Amino acid sequence: MRDQPCKVDNQGRITLPLEWRKKLGVRTGSEVILKAGDHGLLIQTSEQALDEARQIVSRYWRSGEMGTELLRNERQRESDMEERGRHGEGTR
Repeated sequence: MRDQPCKVDNQGRITLPLEWRKKLGVRTGSEVILKAGDHGLLIQTSEQALDEARQIVSRYWRSGEMGTELLRNERQRESDMEERGRHGEGTR
């Protein structure tokens, strides 16, 4: 898809080009996600946003162990090492 200029109307709405809507499956009533960033606006379909979230979460999922469990276990190890250091047992 090529760049396409769009105008904003007096109510802040833009019209997505028909070619884009067809290609991305955006229909009347479809939900899209708008993200404002340092480099401009990003418009994603809900499915695209969900796929992005799944990719992010998958980085923290390892062999059935959720990221929160990994973080908790890591923090417990750090805490144990700090505790041993306070009691003069040294660290490994």
